[in-house]
Amino acid sequence: MRSLGGGLRKVNGSETQPGPDGRRRLVYSNMGSGDQAADKAEPVTSGPARRRVRNGMLGRLLAPLDQFQLPNRVGLYAVAALFAATGAIGAVAGDHLGDIRHGVFAAANFATAKAGFSIDSVVMTGLEEVREGDVLRALEIGDATSLLTFNAHWARHRLSDIAWVKSATVQKLFPGTLRIDIVEREPYALWQLTGIISLIDRDGEVIGELGDERFASLPLVVGSGANKRVDDLMSLVAPHPSVATRLRAAVRVADRRWNLMLDNGIEVRLPETDADAALTRLDDLTANQGLMARDIVLVDLRLADRLVVRLSDQAATQRNETVNSRGGAKKRKGQDT
Repeated sequence: MRSLGGGLRKVNGSETQPGPDGRRRLVYSNMGSGDQAADKAEPVTSGPARRRVRNGMLGRLLAPLDQFQLPNRVGLYAVAALFAATGAIGAVAGDHLGDIRHGVFAAANFATAKAGFSIDSVVMTGLEEVREGDVLRALEIGDATSLLTFNAHWARHRLSDIAWVKSATVQKLFPGTLRIDIVEREPYALWQLTGIISLIDRDGEVIGELGDERFASLPLVVGSGANKRVDDLMSLVAPHPSVATRLRAAVRVADRRWNLMLDNGIEVRLPETDADAALTRLDDLTANQGLMARDIVLVDLRLADRLVVRLSDQAATQRNETVNSRGGAKKRKGQDT
């Protein structure tokens, strides 16, 4: 073999084997260091013999170039770089980067799983209402899923899409265990909108449609925006015994104020502002005058300087009869006089 510098060496006899086109073929192989005779051989060139210029100023300037040698494997690296650049340009031009990334990830996932990093077990905690099957479907764990390449951030995002899940923690315990910790949403109230009753948590987030009688006794709020105000409503009515223990439903009006529906059939209309003061006034009227025990269907507290009360139909009829009877008695008394 003849050295072309470093470990790249020309294979003996390759020149005597012409290529397919009949021209001379040179073969070089990276065979490592050879014998001293080969190392002392002259470098092989592929073109006319290089003229060495030694005389004159130009010769002295070009003389150092005679000793210049390219680094080892520079040609191989250049060809590899050319192919890589060509492939990258083609991938960008053909919009195939996504396919390439997917292929690389799939190969890495398979290789690392077979190397001993496959997910052998999944440990889940915090599941009460969330079903295990929903968690496993969200994680998309297959027979050869690698723990090393498993994306925990993506898994948390997928788990958060489950209606009952408030938050999730995903931990990778090497070599082959995945730990899932779930924090579930707590049912807080019911929300009715366009005829659909949904179960919501304290923040007003929808858990799902009401389908379990266990939650049928929760407070009901109705109307657009009512779900986001339910915690404020509960805090508002809690200190007022005249409505706190009787509240059956609350209707949000134009997302500005509340109409309270009590279990005794009375509707309480609250003002947009100072609703707490209005409920305090209602507490006083109930305690001192027994207002909530009367046969009424509506208490309007929207006006601060007056109270509007509507009687039930039966009470209104009796009142009219009483008024009329009193009027008739006065009229007869006047005629007799």
